[in-house]
Amino acid sequence: MLSNNETICFWSGIMRDHEEFLTLSLSVNEMELIETANFFKEEFTKIHNLSNNNITGDFINEVMSLLVNFIEFKRYIIQKLLMCAINISLPPSFINHMINEAQEFYETLESIRRPKAVNTVEENIKLHKVWLPDSSGHATSLLMFIDAVEAFDREEARRFACDFNKLFIKANELGIMIDRTNMSNGALKYLNEQSKNKISDFIYFLSRIKELRIQCKLLGNLMPLIPDHMIREAQYYLSSIQSFNE
Repeated sequence: MLSNNETICFWSGIMRDHEEFLTLSLSVNEMELIETANFFKEEFTKIHNLSNNNITGDFINEVMSLLVNFIEFKRYIIQKLLMCAINISLPPSFINHMINEAQEFYETLESIRRPKAVNTVEENIKLHKVWLPDSSGHATSLLMFIDAVEAFDREEARRFACDFNKLFIKANELGIMIDRTNMSNGALKYLNEQSKNKISDFIYFLSRIKELRIQCKLLGNLMPLIPDHMIREAQYYLSSIQSFNE
């Protein structure tokens, strides 16, 4: 399990990346939004650099306050996208995905600030319900950046998206059954194993895609930062799954 410092280091890096993606996708005509995105990028970079220091209550409160404004900024962008009133190359679901992760970071900070007894079964199910659709979204979004002629890699990305969706359906149904019966058997452990194996395979796939783009062998416009970002999130998910098996 990651320490509080490692957790904040991970999440602040993810938020920083989101703003990098945003600034690169916004039209130069959207200068005010670019400036706001750059502000958040700088703030999360500072947090990332300070994450190895002693984590105080005041520090956590500052980060949570920043996240509230960060989420509102993303909501504003989605509103503009839904009204077709913004020049940006990212779709609304991509921005919505950023909000989901920012909210997860916020909830994680809340649990650090106010620790409480944890139901490990519920937390285990929640982990899958957060990260399986997230992983599916990552696999699907790769199709935006990999050229259509790269049929084999595109098909592999689609298979990962499909597999993650299937596991999410299982996690959701299993969570309902456990909630209704207050019972848990080996099915959750098996789900952990299935998810662990699938996310491990996805990490390998992303690493290969990243290297191919660095070497300029894979056709498309995928920035290496994008699979790198996805790898870090997948590794976080994998580490979290393994913590439930300890």
